[in-house]
Amino acid sequence: MTAFAHIRPKSAARGLKAFVVVVCLVILGLGGWRDWSERKQEIARINAETLNLAKSLVQHAEDTFEVADALLVDVVDRVEMGGIVPDAARRLDAFLVERVQSLQRIKSISVYEEDGFLLTSSLPGHRGKVNAKDLAFFQHHRTSPSGDWFFGPLIRDPLGGDWVLTLSRRIDKPDGSFGGVAQASIPPRYFANFFGRFDVGTQGSITLIHKNGTLLSRYPYIERAIGADISNEPSYQSGRGSGSYEYLSPVDQVARMGGYHRNHIFPIGVLASVGRDETLADWNREFVFRTVVMSLLVATIAALGWILSAELRRREEAEAELSVLAVTDGLTGLANRRLFDKQLETEWLRASREKSPVSLLLVDVDQFKAYNDIYGHQAGDECLRTIAKTIASAARRPGDLVARYGGEELVILLPDLDEVGAAAVAENIRAKVEALCVQHEANIPSRTLTVSIGSATCVPSLDRSRNGPESLITLADAALYRAKQGGRNRVAAAKAA
Repeated sequence: MTAFAHIRPKSAARGLKAFVVVVCLVILGLGGWRDWSERKQEIARINAETLNLAKSLVQHAEDTFEVADALLVDVVDRVEMGGIVPDAARRLDAFLVERVQSLQRIKSISVYEEDGFLLTSSLPGHRGKVNAKDLAFFQHHRTSPSGDWFFGPLIRDPLGGDWVLTLSRRIDKPDGSFGGVAQASIPPRYFANFFGRFDVGTQGSITLIHKNGTLLSRYPYIERAIGADISNEPSYQSGRGSGSYEYLSPVDQVARMGGYHRNHIFPIGVLASVGRDETLADWNREFVFRTVVMSLLVATIAALGWILSAELRRREEAEAELSVLAVTDGLTGLANRRLFDKQLETEWLRASREKSPVSLLLVDVDQFKAYNDIYGHQAGDECLRTIAKTIASAARRPGDLVARYGGEELVILLPDLDEVGAAAVAENIRAKVEALCVQHEANIPSRTLTVSIGSATCVPSLDRSRNGPESLITLADAALYRAKQGGRNRVAAAKAA
C-alpha cells in the first residue's frame, strides 16, 4: 500500500458548487412562485371586475324589461277598462306614441286583438295590416289564462323586420275570456349600444344570453350572431351558473375570460369578458422582462460561483499536494518519518484498546554504503526507489504503512498481524528483493542486492509505563542487528516479553 491513499481532504469546491446550484434554484423557484402568484392575482382581479360589470349590466337589462312591463300593465288596464271602441283606440294611440318616444330602450308597444290583428301601436300606420296569431307570444297568451308577463324568443319584428325581444301580457274580456295581447318590442341593438359604453378592450365582448342558450345581443354587434344557439357549446354547457369563466368564443374564436351573471327575475344573463391575450399582454411583457433579468442574474451567479469553485479547487489541490509532500519522502515516494511516528502512535493506542497485536518490520539494505561507493549516489538513489516499490507491493493491506525510516532503512507497520504473519511478510519482501538480481559486487557471497529484516510483534498495553511504541522499534532494531550479525539477507524475529 502506498503511504498516502488515506489522505483525502473533503473538497470545499464541491460544496461551493452545490451551494451555488441551491442558490440559483432558490432564486428561480422564488421568482417562479412570485410570478405565478401575481398571475393568479391578476386573473382574479380581471374575473372580479368582469363579474361586477356583468352584474351591473344584467341589472340594467332587468330595469329595461321592468319599464317595458310597467307600460304593458298600464296598457292592459286601459284596454280592459276602456274597451276597444274607436275613441278609446285613438286615445290609446296617442298615449303609446307619447310614452314610447322618450324611451330609447323600447322600440314599440303594440296591442293585438283576439284574432291577431294589430289594434294599435306606438308606431302608427300598421293598424289592421299586421297579424301576430302565429307568433310565440300570441299563441302563449291565447292558450294560457295567466295574466303574468311572458318573455318571448327573438323574433323578426312584425312592424319592421329587424330582430326584437318581446315582452307581453294577456288582455282579458270582461267575462275573463281571451281578448288580445299587449306586447313590447326591445331591440337587441339597444343593448349592444349600451354595452359599448364600457371599455372591454379590442378583443373583449359583452353578451346578453337567454337561459336556453340563445344569443340575444352582443357588443361588438354582429348581425349574424344574433339569435345563434350556443346551448351545445362546451363552454356554455360547463358554465351555466353565475361566476368566472375562460372560454373560446363560438362567434369569433377569440379566447376570452370574464364573468357571467344570471338575472333572478327574467330568463337572461350577461357575460362580460375581455380578450385573454390582450388583457394579460402587459403582465406577459413584464414577465418576460423579469425572466430575462433573473436569468442573467442567475447566470452571473452561476458563472462567478463556477469560477470561484475552480480557483478553490486549484487551491485545494495545491494544499493537498503540500500536505502529501509534508509527509512524503522525496526520494522513495514512501511515507516519511513524521507520518510513520504519527501512524505508529495511532495504531498502538487502537491495538491497546482492542488487545490486538502490532507488528513492525525494519528493513536495511545490505552493504549499501559500498553500493554507493561502487556505483555512485545516483545509482544508490535508484536502488532505494526500486526496493521501496518492491516493499510497497508486498504490504498491500489497507492499514499497512511503508515508510523510509532513515538512510537506507525502511520500515513497515503491520497492524493486527501476529509474529507468524509478520515473518511471512518479511520473508516475502526479502525474497522479492533478492529476485530482482540487482548487481552488487560488494555484497558477498551473492554479489546481488539483498536486504536484512528485523521483525517485532507485541500486544500493546494501556499502561505506557510498561512499554510504548518506541519499545516496538527497539525490538525490531535488535532483531535487525541479529539478522546482520547472522550473515545478512535474512529475517530475524523478536517478540516482546
